[in-house]
Amino acid sequence: MTGRILHAQLHLLDRQLIDQSTGRLVGKVDDVEFDLEADPPVVCALISGQVRIPARQIAEIDTAVKLDTRGLDLTAHEAWVEEKIIDKIPGAGHATE
Repeated sequence: MTGRILHAQLHLLDRQLIDQSTGRLVGKVDDVEFDLEADPPVVCALISGQVRIPARQIAEIDTAVKLDTRGLDLTAHEAWVEEKIIDKIPGAGHATE
């Protein structure tokens, strides 16, 4: 990725995040954090939900963003979403109809 120019709106925002080791979808890029002290400014992290993903953990940027997810907890909010939203939908597993 060295020397490559990316446009955040086109290449990063709203892209799927994929765990490079498993191929599992782990989220979407919600925001981008820049190091404005660098010349030119560079991406220093991606934000997905409430999780900050350091740029060093970005393995590849293509139609999706592949990550080295070691040390990241990208599933912290899954249990809450399942309990408070998904389970309440009639016919969605444990939901009471």
